[in-house]
Amino acid sequence: MTRSPLAKMAATLLALACLTGTATAQEPVKIATVDLLKAFDSYWKTRLSNDQLKERGSDFDKVRIGMIEDLNLLREEYNRLNVSIQDQANAEEKRADDQKKAQVKLAEYKRLEQQIIEYNKNAQKTLGDQTQRLRKGRLAEIQTVISAKAKELGYDWVIDSSQDVMLPRTPTVLFTNGKNDITAVVIEILNKDAAGKYKPSEPELPAEPSPVAEGPPAATEK
Repeated sequence: MTRSPLAKMAATLLALACLTGTATAQEPVKIATVDLLKAFDSYWKTRLSNDQLKERGSDFDKVRIGMIEDLNLLREEYNRLNVSIQDQANAEEKRADDQKKAQVKLAEYKRLEQQIIEYNKNAQKTLGDQTQRLRKGRLAEIQTVISAKAKELGYDWVIDSSQDVMLPRTPTVLFTNGKNDITAVVIEILNKDAAGKYKPSEPELPAEPSPVAEGPPAATEK
């Protein structure tokens, strides 16, 4: 039976507590936190991947729009022929000829309509697969940086402290004072090779305090 997120979290915290208690007599367990969601969103390659997905989606849209325009032209042509077929002023031969043409246009319309449906399915699947592949790749790169930094700093555990407001869930970390949070240093390492529009903007320097204006000299007592 699948355990609930709350049960999994309780089990995790219990395991950490047991490990910490066991290690007390030997060596304290060092635990760090990292906001994985923030690191993912701040990683320049994540933004690069998002741009690539948007560009791919835009290419699909262009093809789809072209197909829909062709479909609309077939509909207009079919409607025009249908009007001609029912126009009693036209000769019987012309109406019969237009009837054959209308049947051809209707068959082309239905065929293209089905092609558009299949194209949309394939486009969505392709974008979905590419999204998952890029997301998995970015997360693997972030995890590599986190692991390396944690080892460098001597941490035994690194716990994800992120909370996705778009997808409410029970957070793994219920409280942290932020002292052992390594999110900022991880993001800095991830973005060290960023260039161009993906390079993070420099943080604004705090404004220097304005000089205190000196008041008028005190009057000399006489």
